[in-house]
Amino acid sequence: MNDIKTGYKTTEFWVAIASAFFGLLTTVGIFTPDQAGDLTLAVGKFSGAIITAVSVGAYAISRAKTKTVTPIVTK
Repeated sequence: MNDIKTGYKTTEFWVAIASAFFGLLTTVGIFTPDQAGDLTLAVGKFSGAIITAVSVGAYAISRAKTKTVTPIVTK
């Protein structure tokens, strides 16, 4: 049960980086707080769509592999 991921491979790390990045851009005045919130929401929706597409694709591939397995013939 030693499945600990390194820090940069976790979702929490990337969410923290995105939050810090948008916070920094807001602090220096590149974005207003409303714009930063909108960007964060858009990034969240986009990543959700990517995760959904990958999981559906992986499921389809696994089902295709399962159905194409050569049957065991017994005599």
